[in-house]
Amino acid sequence: MAADYYEILGVTRDAAPEDIKRAYRRLARQYHPDVNGHPDSEETFKRISEAYAILADPQKRRQYDQYGRVGEVVFPGGMSDIWELFQSAFGGNPFGSPFTSRRGANVEVSVSLELQDVLQGAERQVSYSRVALCPHCSGQGVEPGTGLHTCPTCHGQGQFRQTVNTFLGAMTSVQECPACGGAGQVPDQVCSQCRGQGAVRQREARTIQIPPGFAHGDELVLRGAGDQPPGADAGDLILRLSVKKHPRFSRRGRDLEMTQEISYLQAILGDTLTVPTLTGEAEVPLPPGSQPGDRLTLPDEGLPERGGGHRGQLILTLEVRLPEKLTEGEQDLLEQLARASGLELRPPAKGLFERLRESLGG
Repeated sequence: MAADYYEILGVTRDAAPEDIKRAYRRLARQYHPDVNGHPDSEETFKRISEAYAILADPQKRRQYDQYGRVGEVVFPGGMSDIWELFQSAFGGNPFGSPFTSRRGANVEVSVSLELQDVLQGAERQVSYSRVALCPHCSGQGVEPGTGLHTCPTCHGQGQFRQTVNTFLGAMTSVQECPACGGAGQVPDQVCSQCRGQGAVRQREARTIQIPPGFAHGDELVLRGAGDQPPGADAGDLILRLSVKKHPRFSRRGRDLEMTQEISYLQAILGDTLTVPTLTGEAEVPLPPGSQPGDRLTLPDEGLPERGGGHRGQLILTLEVRLPEKLTEGEQDLLEQLARASGLELRPPAKGLFERLRESLGG
């Protein structure tokens, strides 16, 4: 049974040309072998391209609607419209021709930083491995002083056309020449350093300026510092920033938070506290009668906005420390204070083991 091109593209038989183009663009993105890793994606992609080659051409579409077949289908280069769609969907020739602009891969590097670096910014040295143009042959893959000659495999065409007779008629596919990679020429002598690849892998070191105010998980992107294979634009270097946990402070946006322990006497009477900050120490008044969980704030002791600027605040959450034991003098003073406040204290009831010990004369 012949393939239903309308069903392949998921459109109705009365679909407008714009609907057919949109359907093809969507499916081409989904099933292109460079994007879809399924083993059947290449065959599905060919069927989609074949269907579009017929339905996007008014004459071939009329012939298909009338007879259910056409004479010859040529893809992907048989229609300029398909070629333009490929270029818009994938950024270039989907068959990887070296004449089409491509882009190298991005390189990712993790950078570990301290909370102090968020306040002041930082400078870091990063070292990473990247693909770069061979310096010996300037990315040409040809030994300097030698030249190029016509590829004997494709006779300078850079591609092969293969025609197969099917029940739909003759179907022609276009494939890039594996010997010359579509260039149509091969070197007289390959580069002795890169073995004709035009690129080498090398270590690279860069000094990176990291602005203040960044957050854990932020990225810094250096355009054009990633992989650069021959005939392609360079990818990017992506720095993934991570901030180590601080032993004292936690972060919430631009604000810093910490727990401040005080004694019960400080909580009752009030005090002036000396507390640590990211830049040293600061003094903050503690009001009398402070309660556990109360919060004190120090403005401009937090972190700056992204890139620098106004700083947030340092927030202190009070934790009141009660003594586990009292001296006799402290006990007497507290009992006097209790009596003065009208509080009648009753000693806690003795436990079973204490009563037993007393009955045995212990």
